[in-house]
Amino acid sequence: MIIEDSAIRVRSFTRSFLNAFKGVSYCIRNERNMRIHLTIAAYVLVFSIFYNLTSFEYAILFIIIGLVLAAEAVNTAVEAIVNLNIECYNKLARVAKDVSAGAVLICAVFAVAVGFELFFKIEILQKITRFLYSDLFFGVIFIISIPLSLVFIFCYPFKLKHLRRIRIGR
Repeated sequence: MIIEDSAIRVRSFTRSFLNAFKGVSYCIRNERNMRIHLTIAAYVLVFSIFYNLTSFEYAILFIIIGLVLAAEAVNTAVEAIVNLNIECYNKLARVAKDVSAGAVLICAVFAVAVGFELFFKIEILQKITRFLYSDLFFGVIFIISIPLSLVFIFCYPFKLKHLRRIRIGR
């Protein structure tokens, strides 16, 4: 009996993580702003290597990134709940959506402020630029990453059925 209860708890615990990952996946697939935040976070983390940040500075950076992503996820949840319960225009529904979007904006503005404090150092920005110009491999990777990031932000998720139609039509 104890073993069965433990197995049920483990399955329930595992299921809760799977559901949480489904929620994150939903945000990435359906929210352009989440993809923007993820892309910026990726660039920030990659270029942070040049700054010799302390453990404390990295902790602040991860907390800020987490706050922005979490705020975007909560905003998505609020919008979904409002859309679920409202069939026509409602002023309070608009207020709920605007306030949740405002919370994301507040987090993003403070993230930019932290970013300026940590990363706006002209000599290191020049060092990064020189590195990207002098190291052909990383320079090309960076240049290629820009359009790929834009495709991820504006075109993801890719509509496979459209690709199938194109192949069939040929």
